[in-house]
Amino acid sequence: MLQSPSPHVVVDSLPTDPWSVVAAIAAIVAAIVGVIAMRVALDAFNQARSQTKLAEDTLQAAKDELKLASDQLSETRAATKQTEETLRLGQGQLRYLQKADVDRDRSLAPRITASMKLNANGDRFIMQLSNSGALASYVQVTGRDSASQFHSVFVQKIDPSEGVQVPEFFVLPSSASWCQMIRIRAYDIRGNKYITEYRSLGETLAYPVFRIPWLGREIEPRPERCSDEVSWEVEHFERLPGRSDEPKELDFDIEAPA
Repeated sequence: MLQSPSPHVVVDSLPTDPWSVVAAIAAIVAAIVGVIAMRVALDAFNQARSQTKLAEDTLQAAKDELKLASDQLSETRAATKQTEETLRLGQGQLRYLQKADVDRDRSLAPRITASMKLNANGDRFIMQLSNSGALASYVQVTGRDSASQFHSVFVQKIDPSEGVQVPEFFVLPSSASWCQMIRIRAYDIRGNKYITEYRSLGETLAYPVFRIPWLGREIEPRPERCSDEVSWEVEHFERLPGRSDEPKELDFDIEAPA
């Protein structure tokens, strides 16, 4: 009996396609690159999100700091306003006290005037000083009599409403003569100086110029006629040791006093 030969299967090796291998490798590389790119993109996204969060936190911190600064500015303004109000009230009180001091000084002011009064014998008119203000101390009367002789007379004090005769200054009745350049300096009890001036003083002629001290220099305007100045130059017989001459007021016309 014949045996049939055993079948043999011959498998031939399939030919390798090099382009397929390259494509596969390229696909793998692309996949790897894609994964890496995705990873990088994810890292970048996380970093951007972190930076955004940091920026938001920084912005919030800046807002909080700005609000704190705004609150502090408001408190500072409120404190400044309160301080200014306190200062204003303090200045007002100080001004009130200073004004009260000035008013007290004014109440202590003497007011000396001069006139020519007929003497008891009726042969001449003699100067008489009258004080219509407060106590006058260290009164000095200077000037020239009707014969142009100069005099400087001191009176220790003149009380309110008191009259004092100064016989050194006189004119004869109906002689049409006058005492000239009469200046009366007086001081109040606080040492403030007052001046009364007469360019001419006679039987019927008397035009006084009153000069007062500048009281309250920080709160009051300077007087129009201040006793720091005089209407005409200080003459030699008026001077006292240790006392400087008052300057002549500029542009003041003693011939036509206000």
